[in-house]
Amino acid sequence: MHPTLFKIFSFPVPSYGTMLALSFLIGIFTAMHLAKKRGLNPDAISDLGLYVIISAIIGARLYYVMTHFHEFRGDLLSIVNPFQGGSVGISGLVMYGGFIAAIITATLFFKIKKLPPLAYLDVCSPSVGIGIALTRVGCFLNGCCYGAAAKIGSFLSIDYPHGSPAGSYQHHIGAPGLQPSQFYESAGGIAIFLILILAGRHKRAFAGLQFYLLIVLYAVLRFFVEMTRYIETQKIGPFSHNQVICIVLFTVFGWLILKNVIGGRTGTATPPVNKNG
Repeated sequence: MHPTLFKIFSFPVPSYGTMLALSFLIGIFTAMHLAKKRGLNPDAISDLGLYVIISAIIGARLYYVMTHFHEFRGDLLSIVNPFQGGSVGISGLVMYGGFIAAIITATLFFKIKKLPPLAYLDVCSPSVGIGIALTRVGCFLNGCCYGAAAKIGSFLSIDYPHGSPAGSYQHHIGAPGLQPSQFYESAGGIAIFLILILAGRHKRAFAGLQFYLLIVLYAVLRFFVEMTRYIETQKIGPFSHNQVICIVLFTVFGWLILKNVIGGRTGTATPPVNKNG
């Protein structure tokens, strides 16, 4: 755990913020490279970058507020106030909210620009895997999104320092360590990236396959990672809020893949490049 990566003079550079920034930069350049290889306009990806960054942060924050609203009663300004506790930044972001907001923003952007959304979402999809992998490392360094109690004697266990929120929870429940949920999801992000790259090269790929597959794979990954995490919000029956969303997304986008496969839709049709996009 290392929430501050380093300091520039007296200004602390947060580990999570650094990994988040890296994920966006590497993701954008990766998507631009894939777009160029498919004859799409890479400039459209770079234009989209700023909108995705802003929408992802807003979406991640809104999702956290909606599921933790009790924390803000009596102090609604703290929802958007970045100057709290002697530091700069907003604490409390949920990746799922940012993930959904970024996809909605990208879809609207390509529609407004009159670019084929599915073709561009396909080349952007592998970058999401990179983002998952990097940001979850940032979560570990920051000491957030920690796991539930690990079994005694398990080698997959993290012992957090007493002064951290994760450490306080760990010692409150008397656990020898917590499950490395952040690394489970980070490893899953790498797997998603590799699977999507391979899927895009398959001769039977169709426009939208990588995007649909991204949603399905992330829904499966997040559903099972949730089983290893400490869940602080109220559950919906046996499931967390995130798991309910996972089930819905898996069903909808799994059906879209099946529909295209059964319908015999193959071949990723790459439309002409719009140089003004």
